Amino acid sequence: MTTGAVIFAQNNDTVDYVKLAVFASRRIQKFLDIPVSIITDSRGWLEQSYPDHGFDKIIDAEISNKYYRKRFHDGSLASKTSEWKNLSRTTVYDLTPYDKTLVIDSDYIINSDILRSALNKDEDLQLYRKSLDLAGWRENKQFQRINEFSIPFYWATTFIFKKNNVTESFFSLIKYIKENWDYYTALYNIESILYRNDYAFSIAIHIMNGNQEGYFAQELPGTMVYTTDKDLLIGIDDTKLKFLVEKQNHLGEYIVSTTTRLDVHVMNKISLSRCLDE
Repeated sequence: MTTGAVIFAQNNDTVDYVKLAVFASRRIQKFLDIPVSIITDSRGWLEQSYPDHGFDKIIDAEISNKYYRKRFHDGSLASKTSEWKNLSRTTVYDLTPYDKTLVIDSDYIINSDILRSALNKDEDLQLYRKSLDLAGWRENKQFQRINEFSIPFYWATTFIFKKNNVTESFFSLIKYIKENWDYYTALYNIESILYRNDYAFSIAIHIMNGNQEGYFAQELPGTMVYTTDKDLLIGIDDTKLKFLVEKQNHLGEYIVSTTTRLDVHVMNKISLSRCLDE
């Protein structure tokens, strides 16, 4: 059985996702020692700008004219609206070259080998349900349930799946949910009109569990640790990450926070990109 990782990277005029994916790939290879492939609509940019990228395979993503526009924050006081190409995740079952696949967002920084044990487990699907905001004071109930009275929230940021008939049905279901997103936002009382992989995964897991709590999806080890796009990543030093975390009730003021050997989902992609340039 082959095991590897896959990262999606579709650039827009604000974020060079390919650059983030190259960095994320090197972290995976360093800490987990598995090959990494990229799914991208920017093969030319990758080969021209990052010729020593080190990817196992470059897989071309279908270029779609359909995308949302989203506000990308760079801390509390700066933001820019740009395209948000977030509709390709449903294709990962068909496109992955591996029998067992770790899928991560390009802004998820691997700093440990904690996922190695999950890669050795014989489970159909593993992903995070528990999460921790480094700020500490933000409630972020949106990451607990998809609305206050609805089903549990699961993160599609990082997950591991094994190719078989069960997971093929799961990803087919996610495609169906995406194609009928207006219906499912009404059915599950989702306020956002934007399609979100996290919500689609959460709904599909709920359905696979027979529309109740169940054990179709297993939890990854540890906790999904994240910083929001209102925070700033200001330094990367081997396994250490240094952040300016938004201060409660003080717009534009921050508290320094440092992590060591902790995998972190850095939602402020602009500050991550800036750190990589520096």
